[in-house]
Amino acid sequence: MNDRGTLSRLLDNLLEYKHVKTGEIPIKIIAVANKKELRKKVEKHVEDYLAPYHNKMNIKLYSYSWIERIKEKLKNSGLDYYSLVEPNCYSNIRNLCLLSVLDAGCKMGIFLDDDELVESDSYFDVAEQGLLEKACDDGIIYGKAGYYNQYRPSYRRFWELKWWPKDATFNEMFEKLKTSKPRFKASMVALGGNMILSDEIIRNVCFDPLVSRGEDMDYLFNARLFGYRIYFDPYLHIKHLPPENKTPVWKKAREDIYRFLYLREKYRQHLESYKVQKIAFEEFLPYPGVFMKDDLEERIFEHNKLLAIKYLSDYDKQGFEMSMENTKIPFIHEAPQNVIEKLITNTETWRKIIDILGE
Repeated sequence: MNDRGTLSRLLDNLLEYKHVKTGEIPIKIIAVANKKELRKKVEKHVEDYLAPYHNKMNIKLYSYSWIERIKEKLKNSGLDYYSLVEPNCYSNIRNLCLLSVLDAGCKMGIFLDDDELVESDSYFDVAEQGLLEKACDDGIIYGKAGYYNQYRPSYRRFWELKWWPKDATFNEMFEKLKTSKPRFKASMVALGGNMILSDEIIRNVCFDPLVSRGEDMDYLFNARLFGYRIYFDPYLHIKHLPPENKTPVWKKAREDIYRFLYLREKYRQHLESYKVQKIAFEEFLPYPGVFMKDDLEERIFEHNKLLAIKYLSDYDKQGFEMSMENTKIPFIHEAPQNVIEKLITNTETWRKIIDILGE
């Protein structure tokens, strides 16, 4: 609350572009707190934070007052709207981003995170190019995904190379997308801080509230299940300047464990459902497909065993113990049930929410 943070840096950056300065592109800020007791304080804090920008751009804050108005409109609907719009996870915060586009009456949304900078004079023109047109594979481009320019240190850490090549396969996937032809390629990977979505897909596909990490890539999966394609555009790039990440490695590993276990089960169950479209496994390779195979449990066990040894060598008792707790997960984890049915129900609820709010 006492930190200037990264948002003003992005807003100052956006003011360098005529589309923003003239108000042609409205700026919508989704502001939420990470603790319930801070909600009112956070909304007031961000209101004050944004005050100097109101005479410089077309800017509007979407926070808890707005969320309460949404809930008020939906309270007699009989819908389980809470599970989709309550900002208690990344997926639902992204869902609020989707709603802000429709609330603004826009035909498309450009999604940026606060720790980024637009670095190309043509970015906003590129964002529109190809949208809702037919791609080379005859699919309609309902949305686009770009990439981040950022400093990436070497990820060749010995405890990750064999069993947990997350960064290596991630980078390999994006390099393939950036360098191969044609320009627009149907993709199963995306970065939520650099996405373009048409109002057509926004109205019909929501983020999965059961996904706590990797919700951006999961959104592409959801879209494909319901017949919508999102394409990678190598011309769509921004600069990513994330603050120092203080999350322990063992904790990020645990989040990824549950993420990949859920993703694999979601993929398996979609093959058994006649209600959704089917996706070839090869489209997920090399990332995140490497973590969707039958050897995922072995990868979890071996990776976290090596991570525990690394912590032990650093005399980090907590890190060691938490990594060893991670090794237990494959033995006690129960696969989630009815993943696709729940997704279908949430999607139907989402579309009804859009209809009601549209009134």
